[in-house]
Amino acid sequence: MNDVQKNLYQLLKEFDSICKENDIEYFIAAGNALGAVRHNQFMPWDDDIDVYLKRDEWNKLRHLLETEDNILPEGRSFVYKENTEYYCNTLPRYINNNTTSIYKSQAMIGASCGQNIELFILDPMPKDEKEKEEYVDLFKVYTELLTPYYVVNFNLNLKEWERHYRLYEKYLKRVDEEGKEKVINELEERLQGYPMEECDSFCMRWGNYILIFKKEYFESGRMEKFEEDFFPIAKKAESALRVNFGDDWMYVPEYHNQIVHGGIKDIDVPLKEYTDIYLEKINRESVFKRYGKNKRNNASLFYKRERNRMLVAKANAILKSKEICNDLNSKEEHLSSLLENKDYETLSKEFNDYSKLQLSKNIRKNNILIPISKKNLNTLLLSLTEQGRYFEANKYLDILKAQETPLDDEFNEIREIISLCRKISIARYDEKDNDQLMKLVEENKDKYPNLLDIHRSIIYLKESQAKSNEDFKEIDSLCEDVLSSYPFDGETMAYQARAKLECGNDEEAMELYKKSIENTRNGLIWKKVEEESGISRIAIESEMILDMERDENEN
Repeated sequence: MNDVQKNLYQLLKEFDSICKENDIEYFIAAGNALGAVRHNQFMPWDDDIDVYLKRDEWNKLRHLLETEDNILPEGRSFVYKENTEYYCNTLPRYINNNTTSIYKSQAMIGASCGQNIELFILDPMPKDEKEKEEYVDLFKVYTELLTPYYVVNFNLNLKEWERHYRLYEKYLKRVDEEGKEKVINELEERLQGYPMEECDSFCMRWGNYILIFKKEYFESGRMEKFEEDFFPIAKKAESALRVNFGDDWMYVPEYHNQIVHGGIKDIDVPLKEYTDIYLEKINRESVFKRYGKNKRNNASLFYKRERNRMLVAKANAILKSKEICNDLNSKEEHLSSLLENKDYETLSKEFNDYSKLQLSKNIRKNNILIPISKKNLNTLLLSLTEQGRYFEANKYLDILKAQETPLDDEFNEIREIISLCRKISIARYDEKDNDQLMKLVEENKDKYPNLLDIHRSIIYLKESQAKSNEDFKEIDSLCEDVLSSYPFDGETMAYQARAKLECGNDEEAMELYKKSIENTRNGLIWKKVEEESGISRIAIESEMILDMERDENEN
């Protein structure tokens, strides 16, 4: 742990004690749950702590805070909308007042500008699908009305924004006529008032997104090691992580994709020594009125701005894609033969420019399809899926599905293959259901002999049942066959390393373990390698991150 993480960890231990002493159920959430499951520790770049509480558990905690004395350690506070002026966030925070952590969106609050734990509240929502849709629409409006600084739902595409803004405008008129407090209170009563026993899902705001979890994920908890101690995570935490982070939740992002919250951080100086310097010079009431006015103006202009961004994205797609598409379309048969020969590395290079353009932010957001031939798109999607990268293939398929024309038969078949790979992943990683995994493998291994996910699953199942030297020799042989077709697969290398270790080939096994973690970013495989060999890829990653940060600071 770095110094920031050590302070946060102390806050977590305090929060855990408060909850245990008062019979309040919580679960480590989001990135910390990811760290607990993948590494049993903080992710090296992580700089915050998040927890989940169901709405009734938060109500219980809030009641204690407002009616009992001596609940909190000295130098600590809880900040939430109802007890802190100008605090406009749906997430309560447990604050270390002896430190400073200032983000732009919180600078005007003052009281929330210390290191903190964010409490993500899980609200029960109705079962009926139409009512669920209405609930989410209202939740978006609620967060928009509550937050004066910026357009909260900026991630919506144009069609979604039009619908959202119509409802937002309707509520803005009510705010002008009836007052903001009355409208906010009415929305809270509706959004926070569904009975727990009548719901099958929870709704939660996470950053600028609204997430929906199945209630069953949080029916109970389980203890998971996180750094030096054990803390509760959701019973089906892996399923929740799939909602939070997507189908590739088990993969550690590359350095440039690691999310760091930034801001001003000082673990040695109390927040008031910073905030008093500027808050005493600012008329916050005036500032927040301006915020509100600017927010309305920005929201009213948002559609025009987003439409212009979409038109620019379309123009870029036309300008940049012509040469790329002509080049690819002239190589159809060559690309198809590369797929047939499993030359995935060359295929990846051939499609690199196209992939960068098609998956660029505004082109993807607006579902703009770059017009390569159907055969080439089919080749690309099959290539990704066969390599165990179905979640990447699905991004292209989502854009394709958003077009006005229905999917052709070949793309419907790819959709079925992607669905199969996702079921395999869920059975293996989320549910840990080896019987279901075996059933999926047996039903599909002959139909789809080129799917790496099926080969990985066969090896994984063999290892889970292996007892004798002969069993591990068979696994070694299976891995050798798979690596002859997929020589880049670090996951298979990790299983072969274990097989060689069990067969007494220690030196060869250790070299293979090292090679395996260089060839996969699957954090669960990193964890397996560390448990079996003592080689910690996450420690190596931490050093790499520190070196990169030093280089950036020097430059």
